Amino acid sequence: MVDPSPSHRLLKLLRQYGLPALTAGMPVLLLVFWLLLTWNLPGPEQIRLTLHGSLRIKAADGSLLYNGTQGPVRQVKNQEIPVALREAVLATEDRRFFEHRGMDPVGIVRALVRNTEASRLREGGSTITQQLARNLFLTQERSVWRKLKEIVIAQRLEQSFSKEEILTLYLNRIYFGSGAYGVADAAVTYFNKPVSKLNLLESALLAGLPQAPSRYSPLVNRELARKRRDVVLKNMVEAGFLSENEYARARTGRVVLNPRLRMSKRGSAYFTAYVQSLLPVLLGSVPSGLTVETTLDSIAQAEAETTLTTTLKNLSRHRVSEGAIVAINPRNGEIRAMVGGRDFQHSQFNRAVQALRQPGSTFKVFVWASALEAGLSPGDVYTDGPTRFGSYEVKNYDRDYRGEMTLAEALKESRNTIAVQLIEQVGAPNTVEVSHRMGIRSPLNPGPALALGASETTLLELTSAYGTLANDGLRAEPRAIRRIIDGAGKVLWAADPMARQALNPEVARTMTAMLEQVILDGTGRRADINRPAAGKTGTTEGNRDLLFVGYTPQLVTGVWLGNDDNSPTRGSSALAAGLWAAFMGRVMDRLP
Repeated sequence: MVDPSPSHRLLKLLRQYGLPALTAGMPVLLLVFWLLLTWNLPGPEQIRLTLHGSLRIKAADGSLLYNGTQGPVRQVKNQEIPVALREAVLATEDRRFFEHRGMDPVGIVRALVRNTEASRLREGGSTITQQLARNLFLTQERSVWRKLKEIVIAQRLEQSFSKEEILTLYLNRIYFGSGAYGVADAAVTYFNKPVSKLNLLESALLAGLPQAPSRYSPLVNRELARKRRDVVLKNMVEAGFLSENEYARARTGRVVLNPRLRMSKRGSAYFTAYVQSLLPVLLGSVPSGLTVETTLDSIAQAEAETTLTTTLKNLSRHRVSEGAIVAINPRNGEIRAMVGGRDFQHSQFNRAVQALRQPGSTFKVFVWASALEAGLSPGDVYTDGPTRFGSYEVKNYDRDYRGEMTLAEALKESRNTIAVQLIEQVGAPNTVEVSHRMGIRSPLNPGPALALGASETTLLELTSAYGTLANDGLRAEPRAIRRIIDGAGKVLWAADPMARQALNPEVARTMTAMLEQVILDGTGRRADINRPAAGKTGTTEGNRDLLFVGYTPQLVTGVWLGNDDNSPTRGSSALAAGLWAAFMGRVMDRLP
């Protein structure tokens, strides 16, 4: 007698326990469930049709900023992929790849154990086949339904392709950061060499990128990329691909980058690279044939690029080697201009977005805003005199004390002693809370030094937070993309420009009135553009960071000057104010 199938045994048990109606309809329910799950899922042959496409990035006026390959530049064959690269990927992504049939229960259990031990999400349980299925045809949505679809597609792949073919398809498709799709593209992007010429260290570095390509890219953070490379090498030891001695020798080696970059329209390269880094975040998997409509104002962008380049040429005697500009429409958060450095071809590090620097006295805006929220007024009098917190003596930039002065005067003259008195009176946690509401996203240390801008932030979030003041307390999140459209004209993603009330409108207007005085008669005189504007200077210890963030009702702009190695400059925030005025003066001439 034939042993009944599991489904028949299940039906028998259900009938035994009095569920005849449900069990009678069970086959139908299972059929409906299967049809819904597999409806419109692709067959494996469709994979070959999705491997090539283009990516076009457009400015707000429709002009083309970037036109490049989205997907691998060239398909590589299995025999072209170095053994070291294959082993590094298998050790890191799917050690039982040649043993499972698309889904690996052992790998899932191992991932659960390691994540539990680490008390965080340390590794996932998806196989290489599942990752290929997800990247080609599904989104990054975290749901059981998506996971089931992923498993179905993975099993179809396993039935139709050999393991070598699946691994090759995976390596030809996966995203490696910095605009590189596929190993051939990645080898050229980072090392300017054919994939077949990659050595062990280069292979390990690439194998570590797919987990978080925008974070681990060596063109973004070399130290983080090196640490991730060492994790991959350790994985190879655990998987039996390397001995402990080989691992020890490899860790001391150095990877030499020789990047070759795709060309963007001059002046928008930092912006288009930033847009490309957002695509995996917004879409999950990135399909081919995309058109990305951005917020960039081509004219403002050209002015920003020209102004920064000219300014940096004139500041060599001040020992200033780098700078950044970001301009945002405070009403809707649209980024209108972004320049992340002197020369994108020389350095792809975007100082407007990626650099965490101390904001110096530009942070006083959040201290004063929290004070106004607590009920203080611009006319309240404080004493600019010797002040301490702990063993640290607070000093003003000019090493002088002015005696009694109002809060409005203290902000205009950027008095450090009064800033510390305020934050101790109002409470640092309250200032942190106001800062976060206004748009600061970086962690802030709630101590007295916060008043002097001791906690690091990015120029983009600092500038965006000032936009809350320009918009009468309404907070609009910064955004670079309006719409993402696929090759068939379908809108895959569209921005939601809604703003929320983050600050009392009266507080925002009072802050603006005080910040106008900073430009008219305070530390920001160099930022005067002969029309109403408000802003604040900022300088950090040793003049390492020179900042000015300011705004009109139409545009909020932040500028930074300094050095990548954090060495002191011979300048002051007046240089940043001058750069701000040069850019804003030209751009605002176009606006009423």
